[in-house]
Amino acid sequence: MDLSATVWSLTLQVAKAGELVDGFGRWWLKEFLGLFPQRVADWLVDSGGRALVLAPGADAVAFHLKTDRGRLLASSQIGRGDYSTDLIDEFLRHHRCSRAQASIGLSLPQEHIFCRSFALPLAARRALYAVAVQDLLAKTPFELDDIHHGHRVRREGDRFVVSQWVVRRAHVAAAAQALGLAADEIGFIECPDAGADDAPASIVTKRSSAVGRNRWAHRVAFGLACTALLLAVTVLATRYQGQQVLLDGLQAEIAAATGKARRVLGAIDKLRQEQAVVQRLRAERNAPGLLDVWEEATRVLPAHTWLSELRLSETPEGRQVVLSGFSATAAGLVPLLDGSPMFAEAALVGPVTMDPAEGRERFIIQAKLKGAGSPRTASR
Repeated sequence: MDLSATVWSLTLQVAKAGELVDGFGRWWLKEFLGLFPQRVADWLVDSGGRALVLAPGADAVAFHLKTDRGRLLASSQIGRGDYSTDLIDEFLRHHRCSRAQASIGLSLPQEHIFCRSFALPLAARRALYAVAVQDLLAKTPFELDDIHHGHRVRREGDRFVVSQWVVRRAHVAAAAQALGLAADEIGFIECPDAGADDAPASIVTKRSSAVGRNRWAHRVAFGLACTALLLAVTVLATRYQGQQVLLDGLQAEIAAATGKARRVLGAIDKLRQEQAVVQRLRAERNAPGLLDVWEEATRVLPAHTWLSELRLSETPEGRQVVLSGFSATAAGLVPLLDGSPMFAEAALVGPVTMDPAEGRERFIIQAKLKGAGSPRTASR
């Protein structure tokens, strides 16, 4: 991309940014003025300048006093036979105005005003007046010394549409002479069918400080745009600050709730430990001891059987008891132990052998104890 293309792109971007700011200012001013009654809104944007439009007709001359934005303040009509230039001063004095405060303009017949329209690219924004004059001279037979001209610009999409009006100086001089005025006393020519957005279109024939046109409305629009931006920033800052305060409060509440939750969890863990200790103590208290097992074995085993060893132990499967001794019928001891409310799953764990010295069968029986207890081992 060459330098000229870059400059052209930057120019377009700056122009678009300026249009956005200007459009926003106009919108904000319109919305602001819409908050007031029409009379108050007109007073706010009224710079104090007045425009007196003289509309000569075949039988009468109409006087129209307007603000510099085109709002009609007063009207009067005087017959051709009664008209004189002194009536202009009398009309202005009656409405608390003077020629020093008012610009005098003419409303000419439509056939004396040449109208044309043409389109221009957005890039021509900064040179619209010069381009409009060049286009006028290039495409019409008029010469600048012979005419007065004016234009209005509106944007349509990606282009500007320029409406241009032209009136010959000779027509202005003739109309002014018919009203007893000099041509240089005419400050503007009002275009009757131009259509208006904020003010009627006109062709300025001379610059006059009496009209009092200033940039008050533009300054108000700029000030209101800045005010809107300031209000938006203030609202965002206030909202952010409020959210930050809310988040800080929530963080403090979360920290306090976290501390409480930790204390509650600690109390729950402590309670669980105490419950486990209690359960273990209860189990130890309810579990049968070595003496209980000995008494039960003595009760269950028959008289022809005696024990040489009774061992009580704790295993991963539960508490177990091992009985070893001599009996006349060792195999018949297993059902007896299974029938006891204290023993379960009794079984011989070794071969049954005959002891010649005792004359009885030697046995070893293993059984589980019903119930649970703490790990401990006892033997006898």
